[in-house]
Amino acid sequence: MKLTGQLAEQNHGAFAPSVALHAGIKTPRVWIVVADKHGARIFEKIDRHLKLIGEASPDQNLQDGLNNQTIGRAVSSGGSTIHHKYEPHMEQERAGALDFAHDLAAFLDEADTAREFDRLVLVAAPRTLGDLRAVISKHVQRHITAQVDKNLTKLDERALGDALEDVLWL
Repeated sequence: MKLTGQLAEQNHGAFAPSVALHAGIKTPRVWIVVADKHGARIFEKIDRHLKLIGEASPDQNLQDGLNNQTIGRAVSSGGSTIHHKYEPHMEQERAGALDFAHDLAAFLDEADTAREFDRLVLVAAPRTLGDLRAVISKHVQRHITAQVDKNLTKLDERALGDALEDVLWL
């Protein structure tokens, strides 16, 4: 998994801000992970808005293999007709999605160990959310406050905040 953004630039633990207090009460650090099989964006809830702190994507080598459009095709002896025998790249695509879910879950486990978040909101395409549920550790599960089974990966911070207003209590 390739990680970019503020999370990639800083080591685990170094990113975790000091505990913020509001009227003597600890303000929880909330992360929102918005994902599908192609990647994930990680936001932090700061006051009443969201801040993008990192993006994760599957390894490029895996993506190159998945984009091979010639897999499962054969040219007839006449040379002009392409027959589709089977599409094994579909199995590779599924395996890639599962690998990405494992990598994302491992990253969240490391972030939990470094105490970088107190609460976690998972927003993912339904199949991706199911994949994540199956592999997320029990330590991370205890921080999950909401799960939304929608693909909202294309929304910007403001639109995402509006779409998740009921979940995030913005």
